[in-house]
Amino acid sequence: MARTRTQKAALNTLTGIISEVVQLVCTFLLSRLVLRHFGSAYNGITMSVKQLLSTIYIFTVGISGATRVALYKSLAAKDDKQTSRIIRATQKYMHKVGVILLCMIIVLTVFYPLVVHTGYSWIEVAPLIIAAGVSATARYYFGVPYLALLVADQSAYVYNIFFSAANILNVIVSLILIRAGFNVQVVKLVSSFVLALNPILRAVYVRRKYKLDLKCEPDNSALSMRRDTMAHSIANIVHDNTDMIVLTVFCDVKIVSVYTVYNLVLSALKRMQRVFTSGTEAVYGDMWVKKEYDKIKVNLSYYEYIIAMFTSVIFPTTMVMILPFIALYTKNVTDAEYILPLYALVITLAHLFYTFRTPYMLLVQGVGHYKQTKKGAYFEAGINLVVSVVLVQFMGIVGVAVGTLAANLFRTIQYAVYIDNHIVKRGKMIFVTRILWTLGNSAAIYFAANRLVEQYAYKGWIPWILAACAVTAFSTALSLVSSMIFYRKDLKGCVNMLKRVVKRRGKK
Repeated sequence: MARTRTQKAALNTLTGIISEVVQLVCTFLLSRLVLRHFGSAYNGITMSVKQLLSTIYIFTVGISGATRVALYKSLAAKDDKQTSRIIRATQKYMHKVGVILLCMIIVLTVFYPLVVHTGYSWIEVAPLIIAAGVSATARYYFGVPYLALLVADQSAYVYNIFFSAANILNVIVSLILIRAGFNVQVVKLVSSFVLALNPILRAVYVRRKYKLDLKCEPDNSALSMRRDTMAHSIANIVHDNTDMIVLTVFCDVKIVSVYTVYNLVLSALKRMQRVFTSGTEAVYGDMWVKKEYDKIKVNLSYYEYIIAMFTSVIFPTTMVMILPFIALYTKNVTDAEYILPLYALVITLAHLFYTFRTPYMLLVQGVGHYKQTKKGAYFEAGINLVVSVVLVQFMGIVGVAVGTLAANLFRTIQYAVYIDNHIVKRGKMIFVTRILWTLGNSAAIYFAANRLVEQYAYKGWIPWILAACAVTAFSTALSLVSSMIFYRKDLKGCVNMLKRVVKRRGKK
């Protein structure tokens, strides 16, 4: 029996939650092991190289977005031949990207150890760059076309399963090597080959399931939107990489290590947020090609409310709990200062605004309005880069956080205004009141819970976990009460949607 859109969304969400929990635990374990056994400098080098290599993303997001938009039509029409032609075109393009990535790896391997002040020799740093390059090459060369197909078909749960398995295996192998006394170069090289198995095996699975004919003539016209989608990839590159690049250029690698420890928490929250909207872009795309405009409006309201609730609960909790977490996580690590209250507050607020814009961003991408919104992407990139470069000179790591906050605030407003003007006419006050509601909840939670945490959560991991549970429960209760007052209709609609999913699964 074919799954409905709602059932697929539920499955994507369930496996997404499992995947994010697995990655969160695995990332914390590995980063902690590297930090303790090899020091902050090696941790900073490893993470900065990964971020530099991820700038290749600028070439792939453009193609991924265009591929998904083209696939919505062929999948809705059950046109296997056209689906194969689109995937074949994407595959050929990604082979070219693979060559560019190889050149980047060579350049970084030669020059990064000479230009960046790492405190280590070229022969010690170069293997870390090669290790990062192996897994990145497999991810982009093999993974992108098939991941685009899974997402467009609302089957992200397949990706989640493969991703979780690879992360667990990677932790097991890395832990064995570290305990056996191998150096960081060997650990990272072996780890990269383990992670490379994920996209390769996923590619084999997708080829068999969808019976793709990869010898067919590619439909390059299906990817004509890639130049417009590339503008949006620049915005994502800015969000994910500007801080790291600016800190790498202007600061010591130990400051980069500080950034990566905070980013462990915040990137995990960002991935957690994506769980609740997994497959949403594909849902919007399917509704758009079928001209179900009223359904788009209703679903946008529900997803907007879900993200606002998530933001109201998670981010004030993070603001309260992140400093004691960092203190416990970096205990006995004395080669850099990790407790930075102002940075923690600003960067968490920046991620709050990034998360809040998710429903608007997914709707724009789902209906294919990349060209119409690319100027906003350019402005976001410019704001983040200019503000970060200027303020890092005076404020250090806090300066790049301010740049990220300014850029995310601008882009969130720009998306909301565009949606109201060109896709779903609802009135701009809906966005204004929703964001004020979220910020009001967050401020109330932060000031109410901060004093308790200061007195209790720094004492150890058990007190921290208990305090985190208490703050999360308080945040949830306050946000639910506030929802009943201000957003009762959206709350009721989301509850009814969940009941329908459970009821349908119970009948199977």
